[in-house]
Amino acid sequence: MARFPTGAVIVGGSAAGLAAADGLREGGYAGSIIVLDEEADPGFDRPMLSKALIGEAAGTGPNRLRGPEQLAGKDITVLGYHRAMGLDVDRRLVVTNWGEAIPWEHLVIATGVDGIRLRTTAGNALPALRNRDDLGRVRRLFDSGRPVTCVGAGFVGLEVAAGLRGRGVDITLISDGELPLEPCLGRDVAGWLVGLHRAHGVRFELGTAVTSVEEAGDGYLVGLGDGRRLPAETVLAAVGTTPNTDWLLGSGVELSRGVLVDAAGRSNVPGVWAAGDVATTVEAGTGAHHRFEHWTHAVEQGRHVGLNIARGQAAPFEGVPYFWTEGYGHTLHVLGTHRPGDQVTVVEGSLEAGAFVAVHADGDDLHAVSISGHPAAIRTYKKLLKAGAGHAARS
Repeated sequence: MARFPTGAVIVGGSAAGLAAADGLREGGYAGSIIVLDEEADPGFDRPMLSKALIGEAAGTGPNRLRGPEQLAGKDITVLGYHRAMGLDVDRRLVVTNWGEAIPWEHLVIATGVDGIRLRTTAGNALPALRNRDDLGRVRRLFDSGRPVTCVGAGFVGLEVAAGLRGRGVDITLISDGELPLEPCLGRDVAGWLVGLHRAHGVRFELGTAVTSVEEAGDGYLVGLGDGRRLPAETVLAAVGTTPNTDWLLGSGVELSRGVLVDAAGRSNVPGVWAAGDVATTVEAGTGAHHRFEHWTHAVEQGRHVGLNIARGQAAPFEGVPYFWTEGYGHTLHVLGTHRPGDQVTVVEGSLEAGAFVAVHADGDDLHAVSISGHPAAIRTYKKLLKAGAGHAARS
């Protein structure tokens, strides 16, 4: 059995995990860095699965986040098809699916999340979209041109809908919410986004939950909470995610909808850190828990954790949450976090034109900004949000 040096071990070849490796080297860490990932060829641009790639031809895949030359240049070892199965915090060992016990001085958990898998009443899993294999399976379904019913109308569901409409495929989105994405975009911006999809032929069934999916011949019957049963030719699941933390159960690492960490990225176990989608951060002062599942945040937080480890410090991560979604020639950028009670005010452009800057604020307290068609505003508002300035400060 292979012998491994004791150094930094990163579980998860995700955007956050690879960024943590970069941060370690950037901060001057000279020890070994080993990245473990369950996929055979880890480290790819996952957000593009539901964005542009869904509408492209078979054989086109997501870009690698790091090439072999980049990894070798920083002396970073990536071990694909190495799934973490358990963690021994007393002896500081990660146990893999190969039975290996890999020692660590510093451990970064960056295992991300997995899509919640829905099953039919017969127990068969419905297609989802979380990895490259999923992309291939979903493309084959869509190449048939058969209408698609998607359970879930979050960002993934909406982006898949835009990709399919671009290929002329009919799609219906089902959501138990009355207005998809209203909690994170506010009513006006969410209404604009849903209206954009409707204008391009997407159908919605809103305000009713899916209670069952029954296989019926070569199609399905989708049971709804209001008693209806909708016939469907193809069903796709996009109902959310769950953190990849099963391998940590019983380890002593505190979990709360993810790995619980402080603002620096430290868990309750000395030497164990977490970053990216799997990390639940405790907000200093309020004690509120936040887990942010978006690519840019994962990269920035991962790098920050790597720097903290390399420099022997515990500086708090102060990045501004950011994500984007695209469809039909529009890209919506969202900075910060919309909060209940925020008033959304368009300060540039208009929702009707699809080019706008909308501030989400409570009085003069700026919490978030939604931007479409005004990319120059992104940098300005990112600075304001990071500084904690009121939205009136821009003028």
